Formats: sequence, structure tokens, C-alpha cells
Amino acid sequence: MTIITGCKDSKAEQQKSAELTNFPGTDLYIQLPKGFVWNETAGGFVKDEDGSVISYDEFKTMRYAANMPVEETMGTLISQQPITVSGYKGEVKTYEEWSSHFKLVLSFGDDTFMKFIVATYFTKKEQSGKDVLAALKTIQLKKK
Repeated sequence: MTIITGCKDSKAEQQKSAELTNFPGTDLYIQLPKGFVWNETAGGFVKDEDGSVISYDEFKTMRYAANMPVEETMGTLISQQPITVSGYKGEVKTYEEWSSHFKLVLSFGDDTFMKFIVATYFTKKEQSGKDVLAALKTIQLKKK
């Protein structure tokens, strides 16, 4: 006889949770692409070998909380896709800035809050762009 039971503290869930890295000082977690490490100066996770950055945008979040317009970066919007983060609706917008790099802006929340994560990568680093987008899709909110 085989008995299968479910448990919230399963080894698989513990491993998945262990792979998530906290954005320091926030309730946000991400599964980082290979090569990204925290960099205090950049205020985010940086991949030194190609200059890609993933950061929490406190300024946009504060502007949202103050009921001020949250302006997007200058650049050309080239794609927009819906996303759900920890049960909250959001979207990922991709902008081409200048001719040298792309910016991804992940925003999600509800009527009471909004979170913004911004990532940049250079146009010559297509794999980095794919890795960053995949990482943004792992974002989790763990409210206290």
C-alpha cells in the first residue's frame, strides 16, 4: 500500500525557497540568473561580465504611494505582457533605450500598493536578456 501525503514543508519547496534571493530591505525575492551578485553601489544585482542589472525601484514605489504619476523611462516600448506575482496582477514592459540597451520594467500590486523592479541589459547580450526576463518571472512577494 502506498500513501501519498502533501506537506507545506516538502523538500522540493524548501529547495525552491532556498534558491530565492532577497532584495535587501524589501519583501521581494528572486531566483537570480547565473553570475548576478548584490552590488550596493548599483543598488541591485549586477552581472559584472556584461553590465546587466536587476534592481528594486524604490523611487517609483514611493511615487506610487504618494499618489504621484509614476513615469516610465524614456525609450520605445517594444513589448508588454501580463504577469501574476504572488497572486497580484502586473505586467512586464520592455523598452529599447538608445540603440545600445534594453530596459525591462516589472510592476505589480493592487489598489493599496505597487512594486517596481527594473532590469537593464545590452542589446549585444541577447542571452542575458532572456535570463533576466526568466528571473523576473520568479519574483515573489513575502509580506510580513
